[in-house]
Amino acid sequence: MTLDLNTYDIFLIVFVIAVIAVLQFFRGRKLNLILIEYTARIFEDILKPKDKEYQWIGLYVGYKARFLTPYKSLVRTEAVVTLMPRHSLFYLPIAFITSRFDRLYMFFRYNRKFVNEAHIIRKHYYRLGPHRVIRGIERMAFESIEIKGKTYYLIYNDLRIARELVNIVKGLSDPHIINHLAIVSSNSSLYVAAKITPQTFEELVRKMYMLAREFA
Repeated sequence: MTLDLNTYDIFLIVFVIAVIAVLQFFRGRKLNLILIEYTARIFEDILKPKDKEYQWIGLYVGYKARFLTPYKSLVRTEAVVTLMPRHSLFYLPIAFITSRFDRLYMFFRYNRKFVNEAHIIRKHYYRLGPHRVIRGIERMAFESIEIKGKTYYLIYNDLRIARELVNIVKGLSDPHIINHLAIVSSNSSLYVAAKITPQTFEELVRKMYMLAREFA
């Protein structure tokens, strides 16, 4: 049996795909705009910044933000929100393989120096392993721990800080949203990489800000 598509059949297929793509664009754009507005509002409600600056990323994909905090040693908070391209019917399947989920990156920047360092990283978050992203990892302790059934790497040269990071992750209603949480001495910051879910986002930002103030 052979498949014989005439010009009308091809036109019909292309037309149907185009209609689906347009519907996906408007639906996906709406969902991403809702997430963008929601996350920005949560940041401002919790951080209560003295000043703020936003920079759009791509077409409905997210934003970069910079918030000046009212603390002397905790100078500012930087955030990057990157969302799945829900508005793109053709790129979305690829993003499920490459990006996999909506992401939050936060840097709490200090004007004081950190001597010691600690990281807690979800296993498999870095496809090539944490050795490729952490400076001086060969001089740190490295161990594996389990949190609610999932494996995390604990990398540190200060056990007290490492335990504090573990306790923060365990205290979240969904610890598995954390991909990487660290005190980084090289750039004097508290770093957070996490999944974005509407159910946990406010809790995540609030608890990370509380943790950041403890180090201020």
